[in-house]
Amino acid sequence: MPKMGDAMTEGKVLRWYKKVGDAVKKGEAVAEIETDKVNLDLEAEADGTLGELEAAEGEMVPVGGVLATLVGPGEKADPVQRRKTDKKDSIKHSTGEYGEAIEMKGPRVDRAANVRKRSSPLARKVARELGVSLDQVQGSGPRGRIIAADVKGVATGFSRSAQVDRLKPAATLEAKSIPLTAMRRTIAKRLAESIGPIPHFFLTVDYDVTNLLALREQINEVEGVKTSLNDYVVRAAALALRHHPNVNASFGDEAIAQHGEIHIGIAVSTPEGLITPVVRNADQKSIMEISNEVRALAEKSKNRKLKPDEYQGSTFTISNLGAWGIEEFTAIINPPNAAILAIGAAKAQPVVVDRQVVIRDRMRMTMSCDHRVVDGVAGAEYLRTLRQYIEQPVRLIL
Repeated sequence: MPKMGDAMTEGKVLRWYKKVGDAVKKGEAVAEIETDKVNLDLEAEADGTLGELEAAEGEMVPVGGVLATLVGPGEKADPVQRRKTDKKDSIKHSTGEYGEAIEMKGPRVDRAANVRKRSSPLARKVARELGVSLDQVQGSGPRGRIIAADVKGVATGFSRSAQVDRLKPAATLEAKSIPLTAMRRTIAKRLAESIGPIPHFFLTVDYDVTNLLALREQINEVEGVKTSLNDYVVRAAALALRHHPNVNASFGDEAIAQHGEIHIGIAVSTPEGLITPVVRNADQKSIMEISNEVRALAEKSKNRKLKPDEYQGSTFTISNLGAWGIEEFTAIINPPNAAILAIGAAKAQPVVVDRQVVIRDRMRMTMSCDHRVVDGVAGAEYLRTLRQYIEQPVRLIL
């Protein structure tokens, strides 16, 4: 099991592309591996024949653990000593691709097929493409196996519900244990590392976004595209960081590191949890470039196809729940960042302008700060600069 990220300690074998006895060439994909962040293909390191599979599909393997043997020309496969926890021909519970508990019986190679019995390969592919969790799908195939038509049916049902804005049917409650995926384990670990050791404090501001919404509407009309309000916030936050390098920083045991570049992490929700793909050098990119990049990164995130350099190395993070109607919230800092900006929904409100009540579009933002790096005044000054970019949005395109 290779180490595919700085924080990776283990990975899950999602599926084997090759079976025992198959010839493989150097660089050819032999298996799909799930890490805490993404799914990646494992490539053969040399030409040869696949000897013995030491890890069944659905099995967690620590970094450096044996996955399989690769036999060279004229060589015979030597049995690799199994880990003490494995027992041949025993009953073992593991987890499938979407975290479902699966009972596997028989020898290791035979057990691999049992992992896939609940869903067909095409169904799993369609589920990934449509963002549907297999836990929500009722299988209509033999022995309740989930087929592609079942997944498409659920996806269509979600779409209709969203259009008519009706409640989804209430789920049938049942007591069950849901095994942690690699991503959920990492999320839990990192959040505990953040909210405990990092002294958080929060600053909330209320911005007038009437002009920003008007600018967005004009750009969408002129360019014939559909940019999101978040694209403008990303650029505004990045440009404001140029004026406040003390916020674009990280705490270290011996020193505070101020970063020479501005890389904005953007929280993206996936069926398995939150991931933060990174827009690198966001202050040097136009709104259209940011919009295209964010859309591509979000799509990769949901399909677990991000590369390590696409989700590591952020210097500041943005989390936006406005699309869900959330007006204000606080977010937990994403280490090693010193701050994270939580974006609420834009909302038309009556406000007083020149002693007259008028209707303006307002948006609340809350910045969570690491008090070891950013004190109250430094955070307030950053938000004051951000106000200039948000409320005078022509600055974003000059």
